[in-house]
Parts: sequence; structure tokens; C-alpha cells
Amino acid sequence: MRTLLTAIVATTALLLGLGSRVPAELRLITTDTTLADIAKRVGGGKVSVESLSRATDDPHHVEPRPSMVVKLASADVFARIGMDLDMWADALLDRCGNRKVQRGGAGYADCSTNLKVLEAPPARIDPSMGDIHIYGNPHYLLDPANGILAAGNIAAALIRVDPGNQPYYHKRFMDFGQQIKDALPRWKQAMAPLKGQSIVVFHRTWVYFASRFGLKEFGALEPKPGVPPSPGHVQSLIRAMNAENVRIILCETFRDKRYPTMIAQQTGARAVYVPVAVGAEASADGYIGLFDVITARLAGPAR
Repeated sequence: MRTLLTAIVATTALLLGLGSRVPAELRLITTDTTLADIAKRVGGGKVSVESLSRATDDPHHVEPRPSMVVKLASADVFARIGMDLDMWADALLDRCGNRKVQRGGAGYADCSTNLKVLEAPPARIDPSMGDIHIYGNPHYLLDPANGILAAGNIAAALIRVDPGNQPYYHKRFMDFGQQIKDALPRWKQAMAPLKGQSIVVFHRTWVYFASRFGLKEFGALEPKPGVPPSPGHVQSLIRAMNAENVRIILCETFRDKRYPTMIAQQTGARAVYVPVAVGAEASADGYIGLFDVITARLAGPAR
């Protein structure tokens, strides 16, 4: 009788889903919202994803908070931009006590791994050069092809942590890569009228984007990386733009509009403000949507 009762209880528990542990979603933490969107595309229903920074943050000036340590402590995978853009996360990793997401851990994903780096710095760096990135320009996610690279690094980390679902992650990675490849002709068509044109940027955020779509960076509002514009530098830039007929000023939406507006008025250039992270605007609701917004706005009237 006891054996029969035990069997009935075991069977009932199994039918109710209590007899075995139901695998929980993997917890995946990223340093920014663009990587969070890419991670969702790769992880699908197997992961829950959260970004430590906000879409409207300047990626160079994210303020670490104690709540971020708590999130990393329970993470299965941590995905970062790398190349010193999100160095603020290192102190959080040191304090979280989670070996899985430390450098070298199964759940650690530096999404710049295997990147073809642009603007590698000179061998000797000194403070007079401004806020130089010591590993090269880290704004690689603004070349959509590098979104595929980031997705591959995230997929690899997910597979290390959850090898039983390798086919699932691999398929979703391949599907995401194909979506990017399918969208590239659309973006190139939108940018075709601007190919070969010179642009002025606020910060050297656009190196990878310009390389992908055939733009030429003529100058920057920052006299040196990370150094705010000075009136003298701005006037010099205005004279050079007028001399060379440069007619586009490309700025991130979180930048101060004072100097771009003044330059536009004195040169006849368009000041174009675009989001640089998924979710910074409602229409930039995914990685592909982000490039739809950027290319459409560059090709259209100023905003």
C-alpha cells in the first residue's frame, strides 16, 4: 500500500511539474542597451536580459551604482562592449563575487573579441592627446556588421553556460546575422547619395559607421577626444567647413545643441541628431531599427 501511495504521489508531482526542476531562464546582464537587444535576439526565450546603463546615457560617463553589483552577483552571463569604453564595470565585477562572469569565466563575454579595430592609438600616449581609448576606437557597434560579431560572442558565452541548448542559440545567432545582411542593402541605398561626403562630428563616435557607409570625417567639435568645444576651435571649424563646403554635422542626441546649432547657422550645414543606442528613442526599438533611424535621418531633413 505504501509503495502504491508513493508511486501516486510521485506521478502527481511529475504531472504538476514538481517532480523535476524546471530550468529557469538564464540571467544575462549587459553594459548597454544595444548589447541587451542583441542578447535578446540570440537568447530568445531562454534568457532574461537587463542593461546596466540607460539608452540615453553618454557611454563614456556611466555612473556605477550598488544595485549593479547585486545584478551581476546573480548573473549567468555578462556581456560588455569592452575596449575600455565600459571600464566602469570592472569595479562592479570585482565586488560582485560571481566567478562565472569574471574575466575568463564561462559567462564572461567581451563582445569586441576578434574585432577589426579602427583608430588604434600610437605606441606612446600622453595626457595632451585628450581622452584617448588605449585599445582603439570602441564605437564598433555603429557598424551593423559588427553587431553580428557581438552576437557571436554572446552566443558563445550562452553555449558555454548552457551547452544543452547549443542548437537553439546557434540557430538564433544565424537568424540574427541573416537579418543584418538582409537589411544592409536598404541602409546602403539610403546612404548612397551621401557616399564620399565629408561630415563634422561632435565626438569620434562615427568612425566605424563612416567606414561602412563611405562617409569622410572632416573634423570634430571636440578639439581632442573628451575635451569640450572651445569658442576658438569652433570658429576655426566654421571657417574650414565654409572653405570646403562641408554640410553635415552629425551628433548624438544626448549632446548639447548649442554649438552644433551655431555652426549650422554660420555654415548652412545640417545639424543631424541621432540616437546611438537601442531605446534612446521610441523608433529605435531594436538594433535594426536603430540603423533605420540613423540612415533615414541622415538622408532626410535635419532634426
